[in-house]
Amino acid sequence: MSVKYLDYLSSNRITILNQLSISLHNHQVQPVGNGYIDCITMIDNLDLFIEEISDIRILISDVTWWCYVDPSRISSGCPHGMGGPKSEYYEGWFSELQNEMYETDKELVASIIDEYDKQLITTTNLKTKNDIRILLKEPFRYTPSEFIEGNRCVMPGLWLLVPDDWKRT
Repeated sequence: MSVKYLDYLSSNRITILNQLSISLHNHQVQPVGNGYIDCITMIDNLDLFIEEISDIRILISDVTWWCYVDPSRISSGCPHGMGGPKSEYYEGWFSELQNEMYETDKELVASIIDEYDKQLITTTNLKTKNDIRILLKEPFRYTPSEFIEGNRCVMPGLWLLVPDDWKRT
């Protein structure tokens, strides 16, 4: 008998949330708000964080984009976005960009939700990581005519697909 993805997570809630909390802290990933949508990840921490959440068996469903505003480099033109939270790990803050959201293949997501498949979660998350890297090779716009030079401040906000009632304390 197959297990549904969210049922699997719910039945292992305490263990998964403990592992996720440790991973967020170890990789200095900052969720916006009290849930697990928009987990802003610095580029240097992206690969290891995605590997760990794949090991924990959590799927990335979407990615939004944030500008990390480093106060020591304020002359770089930041912030490029609309505003956001102060960083819990770094001296600056984050500003949400209006660039188009990256959506994980919705058919794959639906398949994983319907039938838990650890290997498919890992494969899908690795594809998302590779797609993020490819997207960051092209300059992001912050106005219709202006680009962020080298995307030097652009950070992904990973949307972790967990039950809606999972909140951070």
